[in-house]
Amino acid sequence: MKLFLVAVFIFVCIFSPFTYAEDNVNDINIILANLEKKMSGLNNIQTDFIQEKKMAVFDKKIILRGKIFIQAPDLFSWHTNEPVRYIMVIKGNTVKQWDEDSKQVQVISLARNPTFLVAVNQMKTWFGGHYSQLLHDYEARVISSKPIILEFMPKKSVAGFNAIKRVRITFRADERYVERIDIEENNLDSASLTFLNTKFNTPIDSASWELK
Repeated sequence: MKLFLVAVFIFVCIFSPFTYAEDNVNDINIILANLEKKMSGLNNIQTDFIQEKKMAVFDKKIILRGKIFIQAPDLFSWHTNEPVRYIMVIKGNTVKQWDEDSKQVQVISLARNPTFLVAVNQMKTWFGGHYSQLLHDYEARVISSKPIILEFMPKKSVAGFNAIKRVRITFRADERYVERIDIEENNLDSASLTFLNTKFNTPIDSASWELK
C-alpha cells in the first residue's frame, strides 16, 4: 500500500511553449487546463525513477530505482530494480504483484477491495495527469510558474487526509510531464520520486507487462 501512496504520472496539442501572464499565475484552473492539453496527446510513457524515502525514526534514506510504464487506456507497470526487485502491473480492475523475496504472484481484484481501489485511482490520477479532478479532494496552490510547481493538500473528506500532509509536483521545463513528486506525510515521514530518461509515444516491450 505504501508503494501506491508514494507512487501516489501524466498524460500534445500545444507545440509552442506556453507562458503564464503574471495575473494568472495563481489561477490554478487555467494552469491545470493547459497542462492537461499538453499531455493529452501522449499514448504511452516509459521513464526511469529514483524514489527516496525518509522515515522520521531513521537517519538513513531508503533509495529505490526502477522503471515505470504507462500505456493508454488502462495499462500501468511499476518495476523496482534496486535494491530489491518488485513488479506491479495494473490492467483494468486487476492488480498483479511479484516480489523477489517471496517469488510469488499476488492477484488482487479492485472490485472486491474498495480500499485498494481508492489507492490505485489516486495513483492513476497523479501519474495520468488528470489534475483538474484533484480539485474535488485537494486544496491546490501555485508555488512557482517557472518551472511550474504545484502543491496539493488533501481535504478533510479525503481518505488519505490523516496520512498525507501535502503533495508537491514539479513539472519539466517543456511542461509535457512531471519531473518530480514530493510527498510529506503527517507522521513526519517524507518521500520523493524523480523521473529520468522519460520517453513519450515509443514502443514498449511486451515484457514490461509481465511478472518475471
